[in-house]
Amino acid sequence: MSRGTPTALTVVRLQRGQPQPSDDTIRSALARDRERLHLPPEKFERDFAVAGPYAITVDGKELDEYVVWER
Repeated sequence: MSRGTPTALTVVRLQRGQPQPSDDTIRSALARDRERLHLPPEKFERDFAVAGPYAITVDGKELDEYVVWER
């Protein structure tokens, strides 16, 4: 069974009610995750998927959370 290609997975949190994060924000978050995981930088832009927003509260702050992963 092959392991497949490693991909980045990250969470982006914004103040509740803000628009969905821009593609640039998402790609930056994915690049930081790739770096943290010691994955090589991508030679070509990969497609990504976004799930959310999920309403959460952290330390009394109301946030929208988006889960983002490379495809």
